Amino acid sequence: MPMEPAVPLPQDPSKEEGPRSLSTAPTLEEALFLLAETARGLVRAHQATVTVGADASRPHGMFATSLSKAYQAWGGYSVPPPGSSMPPPRTEKTRLRLEHGGREPLPSWEARPAPSRGWLSVPLQGATGTLQVFDAESGKDFTPEDEAALNSLVDLAGMALEAVRLREERAALRKKLHQSEERFQALVRASKQVVWTADAQGAITRLCTTWGDFTGQEHAQYAGWGWMSAIHPEDQARVADVVRRTALMGGNYECEYRLRRSDGSYFSTLARGVPLLNEDGTAREWVGINTRLSPARNGEGELERLLREEQAARTLAEAAEQRAAFLSEASRVLTSSSLDPKATLDALAWLTVPTMADWCFVDVVDDSGIVQRMSVAHAEAGAEALAREARDFPPGAPGSNHPTTRVVRSAESVLVDDVSDAWLRKVSVSERHYEVMRAVGFHCIMSVPLLARGRSLGALTFLAVRPSRRYTQADLVTAQDLARRAALLLDNAILYREARKSVLLRDEFLSIASHELKTPLTPLQLRLQSLRRETQKGTPSIPTATVASQLEVVQRQVTKLSALVNGLLDVSRISSGRLTLDREPMDLAELARDVVSRFSLPANQAGCPVTLHARDDMRGSWDRLRVDQVVTNLLTNALKYGAGKPVHLSLSGDEAHVRIVVEDSGIGIAPEHLSRIFERFGRAVSERHYGGLGLGLYITRQIVESHGGEVHVHSTPGQGSRFEVVLPR
Repeated sequence: MPMEPAVPLPQDPSKEEGPRSLSTAPTLEEALFLLAETARGLVRAHQATVTVGADASRPHGMFATSLSKAYQAWGGYSVPPPGSSMPPPRTEKTRLRLEHGGREPLPSWEARPAPSRGWLSVPLQGATGTLQVFDAESGKDFTPEDEAALNSLVDLAGMALEAVRLREERAALRKKLHQSEERFQALVRASKQVVWTADAQGAITRLCTTWGDFTGQEHAQYAGWGWMSAIHPEDQARVADVVRRTALMGGNYECEYRLRRSDGSYFSTLARGVPLLNEDGTAREWVGINTRLSPARNGEGELERLLREEQAARTLAEAAEQRAAFLSEASRVLTSSSLDPKATLDALAWLTVPTMADWCFVDVVDDSGIVQRMSVAHAEAGAEALAREARDFPPGAPGSNHPTTRVVRSAESVLVDDVSDAWLRKVSVSERHYEVMRAVGFHCIMSVPLLARGRSLGALTFLAVRPSRRYTQADLVTAQDLARRAALLLDNAILYREARKSVLLRDEFLSIASHELKTPLTPLQLRLQSLRRETQKGTPSIPTATVASQLEVVQRQVTKLSALVNGLLDVSRISSGRLTLDREPMDLAELARDVVSRFSLPANQAGCPVTLHARDDMRGSWDRLRVDQVVTNLLTNALKYGAGKPVHLSLSGDEAHVRIVVEDSGIGIAPEHLSRIFERFGRAVSERHYGGLGLGLYITRQIVESHGGEVHVHSTPGQGSRFEVVLPR
């Protein structure tokens, strides 16, 4: 069955037109269709299906399928007709969910035998779902490259699908809020009570139909403070004083006064109002009712209950919409940023202040495994000095109670909604740390780990200073969702940095390797050319001394070339896990004497005489060839950097271990390079001044660790180095 051309991967969403972009798809269903279409074209499959599991908003889950034209014609499937609930078919290719067209149903994924030919499945990032492709008719098996391409596509599509989901949630929340407003207005119209709304100071800014109907005032008459004119003149001053005091002190509003009817008569009423609060605890507006002062108040109490419940529902809907909008903006910041994690996490920290926190800390695990504070954001204008101190404060040691360090190490979230002085004392790592936390003055803390690929990359920490801010389980879920997005960005930046490092390391190695492999070939070629010229002179015989001297150089260069090639082969074995040991009983002192004997000529040429000191009983069970390689590499390193000074080799041990120590008095190693010299291609000096592939110490460490031993180095620049190898007998 012929295949269609591959569908190109979507580019920058801002350049897409209409719903053809994943990130701008109007619905999650359309986005899933586009993902299935892209996946099918990317790996040249006849069918791609995206399945998303059920959740609270979609109890039955979702799926979308894309079929090639050839597969559609072969299977007899058709797209839904125009006007159905599904989007209309595209004129270019059929990409939407297909209905059965008269043949047997498509085999379900569960019914397919495993493993099946031409079938591939990858999980969706951050969701319970899968992306599956198959091409049963052509019998084509998908390759590892296809699987890698689909994984990359899923990574790229993850945040786009999340953005579409958030837009759907926001639209649903706006609809819910609008319906809540309609219910509130209907409740007001159905009530016999006088219902009103006012701003924080007590002025009426919205239409209050029941107030106008009862008092006979038009909206222009009761708007602002005009409603006071409907109150009995003797009560107006007292009512105004109660309104001012309530607006200043906070709390519920309650006041009795005489209110004028539309017929001009007055009746005694009790006005009650409750505030709707801003995030800082101040009143945003008031909602209240006026009731008659009479014994029969059951109906009025029921109305007040309904009003309170409606107010609570509206508050929850508004909070949910704010969280969805915040996560959507955070996703935009993370996806539109560069691969510089410092700049992006700084922007993310400041985005959370003051929307989600009064202070925000971002802590990240560096390459050495130490928790470092990368960003500090705060809502207080005059807190720069305190923020600098909080940023520079050292993290707690492993096992300490330092909050963020504990979250990073345990990969578990922490939520403390009532921070006490005793708690601060418990988690502080020093007296100054306690003082800094007291100075910040937070009463709630929420810290969540940055998790990616099963490992903890750091933590996001949010502090609440304002009394009105309290963290709940809903806030914790939002923080964890935000941390998941930030961790994905951080992990991508780490992978990008490691990839660039690997490329640079590879290029550097190829340059050094080509130079090092050419170095012995040049004198080898010259010596062979010299011997050839001698044979072409027609001389009956070539002097033995001439041939011997030339062959000695040839042998030396061949040995050097062989060592370089063997080093590369050892690296290949180590990388693929094929470094094996052939243990046998042996005498380490005897092996060391053989190695020192082989180094007599190179040591004299380098001006670095080698001395050997070995104690008795140096026997054990090791791989003779590999231990010889360890001693050889250490002596080679000492002669290269020994600066023409003596080199000492000593052997010692106890009943369980032996110790090999090689000391030189050469150039030494700078402290910042000590951790690199045992890495593959690791160097502490420039390759322009010292040759070699940078593999000797790396291979040495691998051999020693394969024997269950350890290797250490102690060095002072300008005074030499001391390498110690400990091997179990």
